[in-house]
Amino acid sequence: MPPMTMRNIGHQAIVFELGGVLLDSEDALKDAARQVATRLRLCVPEETWQSFRGVGYESFFGEVLSLPANKDCALSISHVVSLAYESCCEEIRRSARLFPNVPELLQFSRANFEYLAIATSCEWRFVAAAFKQFDLERYFDGVVSGDHLTQKKPAPEAYLVTAWLLGVKPTNMIAVENSILGIRAARLARTPVIGIATTIEAQMLSDARADHVASDHGELLEYIRELARAGEKARA
Repeated sequence: MPPMTMRNIGHQAIVFELGGVLLDSEDALKDAARQVATRLRLCVPEETWQSFRGVGYESFFGEVLSLPANKDCALSISHVVSLAYESCCEEIRRSARLFPNVPELLQFSRANFEYLAIATSCEWRFVAAAFKQFDLERYFDGVVSGDHLTQKKPAPEAYLVTAWLLGVKPTNMIAVENSILGIRAARLARTPVIGIATTIEAQMLSDARADHVASDHGELLEYIRELARAGEKARA
């Protein structure tokens, strides 16, 4: 069997992470986390805030609550994370935006691939807030959010469930991810994955074994156009 590459697999679907890939939401996520930390009087050192980029609320607040300064806080991670998502939905309406070229990217993908989907570890209410704010729902055939999962990224479940939902093989999808955890999840599902360097450096995505890395959304759009052209030639 030839090695799994972007070139020798039939691509029926493109599956996007939402935050950090389509939605520039890092500031909204972080602002919401700061609001909750202040409200609950949690001690969060500056170096912990610096590690926030590309990290989910569960991992971030799990680390925060494990700090010695917060050991006497009678708070569950699930409660803190729920408050953070509540604040984040407000921040999405206030400060989040789509990355440049995203509308064109989605329109092209919708016209040239059989299925489009979202696979994210974020809660459904995060997805719903973004869909409503930016009218994104019309582009997608399916959404898998953290609420649907027993194991979040880097476990492959998000991609395996998405493949089942769309009725395609995981190897016949393309994932687009901005994080190491997301790339690992796609690779474990044997889904080819494009990394986009919005929250971490391109070299880190390459080191995580993304099949291709785009430095920005213009480059991502051009690469997906190239994949579509290759698919047309293969079918001719």
